[in-house]
Amino acid sequence: SKPIAKFTNSTKKENDYTGIVTVKNLRPDKKYYYDVFVKNKFYFGKERPSFKTFFKKGSKAKFSIGFGGGAGYIPKHEYMWNTINSFKLSAMLLLGDNVYIDVPGMPNAVHYYTYYRRESQPYFKNLVKQTPIFTIWDDHDAAFDDIWLGPYVNKPAWKQPMLKVFREQWANPGYGTKKFPGVWYKFYDGDVEFFMLDCRTYRTDPFAPHPSMIGPVQKKWLFNELKKSKAVFKVIVASVPWAFGAKPGSHDPWLGFPEERNQIFSYIMDNKINGVILVSADRHRSDAWVIDTKKGYNLYEFESSKLTNMHTHHIMPGSIFGYNKTCSFGILDFDTTVKDPKVTYRIVSIDGEVMNSIMIRKSELIAK
Repeated sequence: SKPIAKFTNSTKKENDYTGIVTVKNLRPDKKYYYDVFVKNKFYFGKERPSFKTFFKKGSKAKFSIGFGGGAGYIPKHEYMWNTINSFKLSAMLLLGDNVYIDVPGMPNAVHYYTYYRRESQPYFKNLVKQTPIFTIWDDHDAAFDDIWLGPYVNKPAWKQPMLKVFREQWANPGYGTKKFPGVWYKFYDGDVEFFMLDCRTYRTDPFAPHPSMIGPVQKKWLFNELKKSKAVFKVIVASVPWAFGAKPGSHDPWLGFPEERNQIFSYIMDNKINGVILVSADRHRSDAWVIDTKKGYNLYEFESSKLTNMHTHHIMPGSIFGYNKTCSFGILDFDTTVKDPKVTYRIVSIDGEVMNSIMIRKSELIAK
């Protein structure tokens, strides 16, 4: 059939032969079929993959978004991507340790191969050709375990080159600011808004006085965007856990940055920013937590980071529930069409079984 629109771009060796094609004037909540024409040949041919656009900004909606981290390349677990694909999600959020490079320094063949190995697999290709993917990075895809990259734009010298490799793999809608490039941005689906945080690029020494995980530029952006958001639910996504009990004794999660975490929580409550949900990754299990902010309302955190990893972390006391018996991922089911909008967090195993769930109403997330 004749295409309704055509959009073109070219790729270059210096960008690893990757490029972005901007497709305009698509209607919200509508299914589209597409193909890619490369060197005078259709890439997909008769298969004709499809995707569905998001709901109109601010509209009442009902949809499901998946999330998870901890995706080391383990061949026997790669069918996880097929399991995720079977749920026909509106989008999938990959929250760091999307690959395990663990080679700080100027990018070389190892960095690229680590991505190619995953991207060449059929299960993963089938997922990404029809499901929007939003990503942030964490220590193992930015550098190595528990890294803090410091407050400077160009120090270490390989910071921006590593970010360039990351950008070549993922078509995120934003990458920080022009002066301070990073992996933070926002997007929306209906009347739910997502704020994706970069917890590595400008993180400072957690053992020094007044450390920062996200840096002043990103923090100012987060505060401004939260305050002007009119979304029913505002989902703040980090690559590391917010709850102090998730990794006791460690300075790597928000436990190592309590002052900054308190600043964020206080800003939310003082400005009566309602409907905030926290999402995170890093720990090799799936959890649900509730955080007593001491004022305003309690914050619920949903954590999942054992997409394909072999290694497992213990279930921690203090969580609402947790699951670590197999690889798993999280699903957030939003329904803002009802009188009291709700979000349900489901933990789903690699074999597609729902292992646990919890439902939160918007009325529970109102600052008094």
